Amino acid sequence: MIPTIIYLLLRTYKRNNPVKAERLAIVFRKINRMLVILIALMLICYYASPQTTQLKYNVKRKGSQIGSISFSQQNSGNKKVLRIDSEIKARILFLFTAIGQEESVYENGIMVWSSIYQQLNGSERMNKKTMLKGRNYVVTKGKHSDTIGNYPISYNMICLYASEPINVSKVYSDSFQEFLNIQTIGDHDYKIVFPDGNYNEYYYNNGLCTRVEVHHRLYRSSFELKN
Repeated sequence: MIPTIIYLLLRTYKRNNPVKAERLAIVFRKINRMLVILIALMLICYYASPQTTQLKYNVKRKGSQIGSISFSQQNSGNKKVLRIDSEIKARILFLFTAIGQEESVYENGIMVWSSIYQQLNGSERMNKKTMLKGRNYVVTKGKHSDTIGNYPISYNMICLYASEPINVSKVYSDSFQEFLNIQTIGDHDYKIVFPDGNYNEYYYNNGLCTRVEVHHRLYRSSFELKN
């Protein structure tokens, strides 16, 4: 709209002052080029800057809140970093406090690094790190390392919070170091059975994971997305 108005004004001015009108036209062309460059730089900065998604969940058992889960995803260029922090305090046979931390790094859609840490009543229960080396993954547990050939991993358990597994049939479990089947049991409702016989159900709305139902042989609980 503005360039059109400037063009009309210049055309009117040119009839009366052709020399000055030409000089003004040169100035306006320079301003226009500067505006184009400025807009391009703003777009580059926008898409290059990290884009962060954060979700909060309440952990409930028998209607009472027993903990919380924080999920975050940061996108920057071809790199994606996903993280989960959880803390649960409950009495199941005995009073316990469980703390968990998970993180995964993806580059060009392929997992290049992940870690999973679990602590129960102050004692370390699990501490695994997985790193991509060539076309193999190296899993480190303390001083012990194993090389596994699960390349490429493009969707692991933490991704279930980031996006609905539409057209995804398997998910990689860092805990069990294997791919697990994703069963579709309803509209936006999926089930994953773990090698130990326990299973989780994941529910989605508009692509967001809104609820997770945990079915353990000793207890049941749920993760509910906070509004």
